[in-house]
Amino acid sequence: MLISPFLQSVTEAPDAACLYRLDGDTWTGFSRQAVLDAALKLCGQWKNDGLNPGDRILLLMENRPEWAVTAIASGLYGLVLVPAYTTHRPHEIEYLLERSEASAVMTSDGELFARIQTLSTIASLPLYCASNDEPSLFGQIVGGPFQPRSEDLFEHDRLYALIATSGTNGLPKLVELTHQNLMSNVTGILTILRDAHIDQPHRFLSFLPLAHAYEHMAGLYLPLHLRGEIFYCERLDKLANLMPEVKPTLMTAVPRLYELLYGRITAQVAKGGAFKQWLFETTLRLGNTPQLKPLDRMLNTICERLVREKVRQRFGGRLQYFVSGGAALNPEISRFFSGLGIGILQGYGQTEASPVISVNRPGSARAETVGPALPDVQVKLSEEGELLVRGPNVMRGYWRDQEATSQVLRDGWLHTGDLADIDPDGHIRIVGRLKDLIVNSGGDNIAPAPIEQEITLYPEVDQIVVVGDAKPWLSALICLNSEFETQDPQALVYEILKRYNRQKPSLVQLRKAIVMNEPCSIDNGLLTPTQKIKRPKLIALYREAIDALYGPMASSK
Repeated sequence: MLISPFLQSVTEAPDAACLYRLDGDTWTGFSRQAVLDAALKLCGQWKNDGLNPGDRILLLMENRPEWAVTAIASGLYGLVLVPAYTTHRPHEIEYLLERSEASAVMTSDGELFARIQTLSTIASLPLYCASNDEPSLFGQIVGGPFQPRSEDLFEHDRLYALIATSGTNGLPKLVELTHQNLMSNVTGILTILRDAHIDQPHRFLSFLPLAHAYEHMAGLYLPLHLRGEIFYCERLDKLANLMPEVKPTLMTAVPRLYELLYGRITAQVAKGGAFKQWLFETTLRLGNTPQLKPLDRMLNTICERLVREKVRQRFGGRLQYFVSGGAALNPEISRFFSGLGIGILQGYGQTEASPVISVNRPGSARAETVGPALPDVQVKLSEEGELLVRGPNVMRGYWRDQEATSQVLRDGWLHTGDLADIDPDGHIRIVGRLKDLIVNSGGDNIAPAPIEQEITLYPEVDQIVVVGDAKPWLSALICLNSEFETQDPQALVYEILKRYNRQKPSLVQLRKAIVMNEPCSIDNGLLTPTQKIKRPKLIALYREAIDALYGPMASSK
């Protein structure tokens, strides 16, 4: 079972701290034994309240030790975890409660507790709360003793969680993931780390939402299986200050974070003098040159001391690798950090695959790819170029939705909906998303992702979405970086398009653009919790303005 390695670690080193919570300016650590005791105590409470194995429990909580304890307890007791994002609005929480037919809710006090209590569906459900005032884990839980049945610990096909899809194209679906699904993902990553000799105990700084399958696997169960330490960052705005303090060795993040870091670092360099800019550019060039000449080796030593060491210290000084997932990462960003001596291992996955399907290996990463498939995972391409996946990580199906399940699970293969190439060495390159593919009025198929990735690197651009379905040429919705003050946003956008269009084939040139009124955010419903733009919703919002760009002669869907 997914929990078994953690139980073994308790036996081996019960007093070793594994989960840390930030209380004010002080980190409070909880030992493996304390975490297990809290989990068993919680199981006892559930038993006293009449919950049964197989019942669903909705978990709405910030990233904190109690989140992990609840996940461990649900695995021990046999409840099915239904994680919810703290950014979910009341109607979205209602949807998850009703769709999953949840029997209980776990939350934290404060704003989240108040939000839950306003829901009509919560009146008849047991409501459990982790208090910020308690120095211990779930100090208010008074459940009796509980001992899991040993046979339950090895039921790999038992349902573990219902994890919601991102909902970029509509209402989220609930993905059925078993203990075996997630365990196979963890085992595959462990194999890769051990092959690269980086499987020693690690320190993780968890800040991506644990409700997302990516952080759930890579930020919770992977560290537990590595006998690592997990420090929880409840607020993203604290991340930069906490990294030098925590000194993480591995970090998982989405491309948006790396884009922001790239923008901040390059902006600071641009403010420096000519020598500083030259030194930085030289550092990047030498850091990405496989074979250095004698003079370059001497220069690289200077770059190492004056640039790379300082950058690494900003990230804590112990960071071995960033891991990127959740969306496509621009290869230029990967090469940028590689030049600074910090490798980014780009991976690829979906919630339906627990979630990791492939990842670049340390020492052989290719920035333009998402790496080869995990061990025991098979991939192939359909006649249309769609990536198909088969393996122990593939979901059981969508919760009580056979129609949707049959659309993506066919003949044992998961149809990802992503267009890809696979090179002779097995490295996968994601070309685009089938649903996002733009088909212009001439019948040409154009993937918007490569265009958007390139322009997102422009310092003036914060967000961009390329449009042009059923139109004669491409246009874009652009949100400008607020740090760039301008009296004429449209003129600035024109300069951006002019810069991009140079030496580009006419098919992928951008003729016009609309300046967005505000950035896509979680608050306005245009951004998922993992920082992906809800493309259909955004395009629908600007539909009239988009049509006006093309005029009455351009056809429209």
